[in-house]
Parts: sequence; C-alpha cells; structure tokens
Amino acid sequence: MTESGRASRASGRQTRKSLFTAATELFLEHGDAVPIAQICAAAGAHPNQVTYYWGSKERLFVEVACAAVLRAGQQAEDAAAGAETVREYTELLVGTLLGPAAPSVELFTSAMLLVARRTDLRELITDTLRTLHTRGEDALLRTLVRTGWTLRAGIDVEAKAFWSAVFGLVIQKTATGESFGYSLEEAVAVIFANLQIPETVLSRAID
Repeated sequence: MTESGRASRASGRQTRKSLFTAATELFLEHGDAVPIAQICAAAGAHPNQVTYYWGSKERLFVEVACAAVLRAGQQAEDAAAGAETVREYTELLVGTLLGPAAPSVELFTSAMLLVARRTDLRELITDTLRTLHTRGEDALLRTLVRTGWTLRAGIDVEAKAFWSAVFGLVIQKTATGESFGYSLEEAVAVIFANLQIPETVLSRAID
C-alpha cells in the first residue's frame, strides 16, 4: 500500500472514531432525535460520511447504544467489586445501573424498541444481550463461589432475569421521570425478588 493510501485509511479511521464519539455524547444527552447534521458538526465531518460508515443514523444509534450498555455493565461490576456483603454487592450493582450508568441503559432500551421496526439491526442487539448475560453469569458465579449461595434456577436464567428486571425499571424511570417511586433499597428488592435471595444470604460476608 502506498503512503497516501495508508494516510487515507488512517484519516478514515479517525473520522469514524470522531463521529462515533460525537454521536455517543449527543445520543446520551438528547436521545435518538439528534439530527445527523448536529453529530457531523460536532465531529467535524460530513453527513454522507455517516452513510458511508454505518449506512444510516439508526445503525449508528444502535451501535452507540450497544457499546454504551456494555460499558454500563462493566462500570457496575467494577463498582461492586469491593463489596463486603451480598447486600452491599447488589446495592452497588443496581445503584450504578439505575444511577450514574442509567443514561447508557436507557439508550439501550430505546435501541431495543427501535429494532422492532428495523429487523436488519436485530443482530446487534442480540449479540449485545448475549455478552451482557455471559458477563452477568461470570459475575454471579464469582459471587456464588464466595458466599455459598445456591440459585433456584440455572445461572444463565438468573443472569437474564437480572438484566430483564433492570431494563424494566429503567423504562419505568424513563417514562415517569421525577415520579419514579423506587428507592435504591426498593429497586434492589424488585430486581432480586426473582432471584429469591434470602435475608440470610444478603447479610452474608463475601470472602
């Protein structure tokens, strides 16, 4: 490849990265209603470059949302990593997903609704959910091993139930805004009711 060809590819990668970064910031702040022109202005790019790299604004939005929720999941796991009890672990996990990381989770719930009419983008959502569930299984397994907690169902089922409950609460929070009636303690109780964690386990120390 010639020097000019390498420079062109490097420039293209940088443009794509700039568009993705700008789109992430704007989508997180304003949702999927952000116009392509605004994203391009923030990235110093042109609208046809969004089409070139993603084909449509919808695909860009879904890719941004998928990356955002994966970061949110990792952020929650990192926040809960130093917990000393199962209760503290669950509160930190849920508190992060419904607190600092909530905009990212909200973005992904919007993306899930979008693919109901854009089935060509469904694979992006499916792959992301699979990754979330796998990571959830790993995190849950590590906690189980350290506490001796016995699940009522397969660990894969419990991981899916956890994320389904999180998405449900986030949708409620998004829809009701200030009237969202759950405290952190109540949100933890709602999400883990399906896991049926007894009080004796919630107070158990994580070795």
